[in-house]
Amino acid sequence: MPLYRGFRKGPPVPPQESPQEPTRRIVRSETAARPAPDTPPPVVEYASGKVSGVAPALLVGWLVVTGGPGRGTVLPLGYGVNDIGRGPGARVRLDFGDTAIALDNQAAIIYSMRSRRFYLQSVATATLLEGRAVRESVELNGGETLQFGATCLRFVPLCGPAFDWSDNSQG
Repeated sequence: MPLYRGFRKGPPVPPQESPQEPTRRIVRSETAARPAPDTPPPVVEYASGKVSGVAPALLVGWLVVTGGPGRGTVLPLGYGVNDIGRGPGARVRLDFGDTAIALDNQAAIIYSMRSRRFYLQSVATATLLEGRAVRESVELNGGETLQFGATCLRFVPLCGPAFDWSDNSQG
């Protein structure tokens, strides 16, 4: 069963203040739904790493562009599904001029808080991991090279079996 089930429409969803897995859905009746808070949620500009709002986003890892357009750029990853694409709907935006990358859903890197593992799920056919096409969910351990079009990236995890933001320890 694939971990990533479809395309997300609409504006990008900023990372949550506390670790949550957005792959779970709870349906509530309208009467039980909570009203929207008066203050807007924190906004994260992934390209610059700037965070505005009350609390910073919790990062679980990074993608570093090692080749192609955008070389040297660091792209943070958050909890749950990190859609990768060129368009504004992608959580991890690779808009450096490589038109071979899909607008919203080239692939996704998923961090599962429960298992403390990362997975790569390919959506488009031109997703390579260590030079081989990805056709199913693949676990990532760290240091792998991903390629989308002419853009090469290196995966660097922060969270995993030894550390997660949900731990009660201070590091």
